Amino acid sequence: MTGSIFSGIGFWATDLPSAGPPPAGGQGFAMSSDEMRAMLKKAEVQKDSVVEQMRAAEGLSQAKPPADEPVSRQAVLGPNGVNEAGRYYQGHLQYQLDYYKELIRRLSQALGITEAADQQAADSTKTIKGSLE
Repeated sequence: MTGSIFSGIGFWATDLPSAGPPPAGGQGFAMSSDEMRAMLKKAEVQKDSVVEQMRAAEGLSQAKPPADEPVSRQAVLGPNGVNEAGRYYQGHLQYQLDYYKELIRRLSQALGITEAADQQAADSTKTIKGSLE
């Protein structure tokens, strides 16, 4: 995610031996793995909540004017109208969703939780290495 709120910030679980030291300058967060797991769980719940809000907000930018006359069209379709406000809200929800996805990714990474693709790549590497020996 380019230009993320987390640019240059890392997360470290203080009780994991492979976490490594935080960089000089203190750019990051250090917490126990239990605290990090609790934060990860809360972030996942919040992300799911934002996804539900996004689904519910889909109609907010697709309103139709109640009548075919200038005032109704302006109130719904014009600047600062209902549809524009709905699109703004949807953009805000997307920003929140991106934030939680990045937070979850970084917490998972700090805890050593790998995604299925990473695990598959590791398994493939082991298989190739074993066949070369």
